[in-house]
Amino acid sequence: MKCSSYKLALAYIALISISSLAAAEGVPKPVSVTDIPPSNAAELGAEKNAQITFKQTAQIADAALKKARAEGGDWREAANLLMQSSVTSRSGDFKTATKMASQAQLMAEESYKAAVAAKKAEAERKAAAAKKAAEEKEAAARKAAASKNNPGQAKLTK
Repeated sequence: MKCSSYKLALAYIALISISSLAAAEGVPKPVSVTDIPPSNAAELGAEKNAQITFKQTAQIADAALKKARAEGGDWREAANLLMQSSVTSRSGDFKTATKMASQAQLMAEESYKAAVAAKKAEAERKAAAAKKAAEEKEAAARKAAASKNNPGQAKLTK
């Protein structure tokens, strides 16, 4: 059987076409959201709820950190923990990320309380020092007035 080069070329092209079609059918199509079976819907809903919970907790923790910073009570550990929770959330572990954000929130709230208590103690210390200085000034004024009224007695006390 004799074949011309033209027939061989046509056969080669046909063979390549058929093999490329077979290869294209073997490649799986990308999965879309509508292709997810209903049994996974509950899991996806729970994951979405966990993600929302994390975002809310992280926002509350961030607000607590800002409030603490405004009072001068900034704990770096709280800010670092909040950043770590953000990184953990990106990996999809929202439960752990939420726990970390909650801990950061508690630390920020404690930092705020400590800063407010420190400011209050400082104000009380300054008030006590001012009161003591006023009492000493008053005592010195009384002593000076007493020495003016009774100059002889003032010389004896010296």
